[in-house]
Amino acid sequence: MANRPITIDQLQTGMFVVKLDVAWFRSPFFRHSFLIRTTEQIDKLRRAGVKRLQIDPARGLDLSDRPAAPLPPPPGSLAHLAKTPTEGRTEVRSLAMMAEELQAARAARDQLQRSVQSTFSRIAETGAVDSEDAKHRVHEISAVAQTLTTHALFIALSQGRNEHEPLSQHALATCSFSMILAHAAAYDLLSILDLATGALLHDIGLLQTPAAILRRVAATSAILSEQEQKTYEGHARAGAIMLERQGGFTPVVEQIVAEHHAYLNGTGFPAETRGAFTSPMTRIVMVADRYDELLTGFGGASPLTPHQSLQRLYQEGQDGRYDVSLISLFVKTMGIYPVYSFVELTTGERAIVSVINTKKLHQPIITVTHDPVGEPYVVPLVLDLANQDAQAPARGIRSVLGTVPEGFERAAP
Repeated sequence: MANRPITIDQLQTGMFVVKLDVAWFRSPFFRHSFLIRTTEQIDKLRRAGVKRLQIDPARGLDLSDRPAAPLPPPPGSLAHLAKTPTEGRTEVRSLAMMAEELQAARAARDQLQRSVQSTFSRIAETGAVDSEDAKHRVHEISAVAQTLTTHALFIALSQGRNEHEPLSQHALATCSFSMILAHAAAYDLLSILDLATGALLHDIGLLQTPAAILRRVAATSAILSEQEQKTYEGHARAGAIMLERQGGFTPVVEQIVAEHHAYLNGTGFPAETRGAFTSPMTRIVMVADRYDELLTGFGGASPLTPHQSLQRLYQEGQDGRYDVSLISLFVKTMGIYPVYSFVELTTGERAIVSVINTKKLHQPIITVTHDPVGEPYVVPLVLDLANQDAQAPARGIRSVLGTVPEGFERAAP
């Protein structure tokens, strides 16, 4: 039987999708052929802008068939272990679905890194910033952010970072983290796009800084000479001047680029910019910028995990350099133990953080995957650490082992 073209309004659970009418990076799924098991999948396709698609009636329901009830989870899914979702409860996704979302986020990250790198290469070659090109990149990043889960995108951009990466990767990560924080702070879409443009270009002045100075700043804790320090600190002003001369950028974007090192406690640079008067959007970029620096080990420090970076960021916020309320919002949004964190429990078991508990950040919902001797459970256990069975052994998080272990995608049922 041939594939059948349908509209998104005709799509229903039980149908097997084989083709979508959107570009790969707009799709919320890693593959473009899959069985529709839940109405949540249909909602994701709508949000991604899918209007027309093709189904394979030989592998699922056809238009003439009756609508199917939500299908049971695939073999190995954790959905059957969770209670039926009710109002006010969070549905726990299976490891298989989490793995698919993370794969999609990683694929999108890789493509975005190539796109942003091409933009930065042109800037380095020409010495000019094309405002339309920059806006196009921001819209591409925004499209991806809207179709992926926030936690999958956050982890995909947080994993495997180091100080030897090109500037474009730091720009992409800072832009994406800034968008996540701005969305949590309830900024409107147009403001977020302006903020994202400033975040993407915040370090553009470094393209005019001698490479030897950049290497010393990024990879070592060695003290720069007075002249070297002055040259490095000039990148914020140089970037803002570059955008102003080029034209096509809003004052908000130029302000972010100029102010992103003017810390709230009066330290930082440029010297004439007082941190107390920095814009709210600049403060968001400061937090995202510093979080990414902690991930990569900027300044000769050891790279940190997302959990460690959020902890350190919160500690640094206490000295008045950054806006503490924004750091608290960032931590509340991403969690003390971010989704996809691989943790060791007080029982010796190992688990993956599945859902953030915004009211009790230390007690997320987890999926227990390994017993105390490291053997994988045949059926992983979904457990709400804030609402445990009194008859079962009490569990808590003892330590963070890192983010999801190697082979997570293959191991997930």
